[in-house]
This record gives sequence, C-alpha cells and structure tokens, in this order.
Amino acid sequence: MTGTKILIVYGTRFGSTEGISEKIADMLKEKEMEVNIFNLKTTLKKEIPAFDRYGSILIGTGIKMGQWTKEVREFVTEKKDELNSFQNPKGFFVSSGYAADPDMYEKVKIEYTKYVLDRIGVKIDYFDAFGGLMDFTNSSKMSWLDKRILKSVAKNDPKIDPNGWNDLRDWKQIKNFALGLIDLLQV
Repeated sequence: MTGTKILIVYGTRFGSTEGISEKIADMLKEKEMEVNIFNLKTTLKKEIPAFDRYGSILIGTGIKMGQWTKEVREFVTEKKDELNSFQNPKGFFVSSGYAADPDMYEKVKIEYTKYVLDRIGVKIDYFDAFGGLMDFTNSSKMSWLDKRILKSVAKNDPKIDPNGWNDLRDWKQIKNFALGLIDLLQV
C-alpha cells in the first residue's frame, strides 16, 4: 500500500467538494500514498495522466439542483470505457446540502451517485454522499440567486445561519470514507 498512487479528480461550484477532495488527499498522503489531485474546472483534460499509472481513482462532484458539475459529467461520460476497464478500486462521492439531512441521506447517496453512474454505464466500487457548504457571507462564491434559493430551502432549518458560513460536511463520515478506500486498496 505504501507508495500506491491515487488519482483524485473533482468538480466544485462553491468549494465544498474541493475541501473534501483535499482532506481525503491529505489522509491518503498520511498513509504514504502518492496523490495527484485535479480540479476538472481548471485542468485541461489532456493534463490528466493515464489511469493505468494509478492504484485507485476517486471522483467527486458538487450537486446543484440535483445535477453533477458539468466538468465531472463530461469527464465520466468521455472516460466511460477507460473507467470500466480500470481494474483497481474506483470511488465516487457527491457533496450536497441534502446529504446532511438524515432523512434525505440515503436518497441522495443512491440517486446522485449509483443511479446516475448506472445511466452513464460506469461501474464504481465505492461511493458516498456528504453534506455541503452554504456560505451566505459577503465573501461567498455563491451568486445572489444561489444564496436566495438556498436561503429559501433552508429557511425553516434552525441549524442554518442565513447570514453566515454553514459547513454541513460531516468530517468523521469523510474520514471513514477515506479509510474505506484505503481498506479496498489492501485487498
């Protein structure tokens, strides 16, 4: 396992998926794995190394209005055959505010990962869904319309500060996901 190379690619809108990807990368590096991490919005597709150089691939995407980021959707669709022929463990995760709601978690996990991957025709070994960020501060990456929509959705949730920074990610869950990926690599 030491020295195993891991490829992480992700698409993010407001920074939640980026933060999750970086946290997982840090955990893998602590286990002496080599990690290459790419934001698909800022990286040209030709800059992504060939999959056969890696012991595992992890893909993450933010969710907005029930949809993956455009960059991840295009990447997975275009790389479908390569992903399916990749014999080592493949992981996938989504970051969605709804995943932080215990009543919605399973639905988000299955509908935004497994069902979408099945429609595209990509088989993944390991997947999960994590909560996201709702940043209503003045320095937010969200547009005024995004803020307005999310405030409307979250208006009855006493845990949401309508003027603050709301981190709905469960870092223990994310850590356990990363440890599960490490376990897959040891099989």
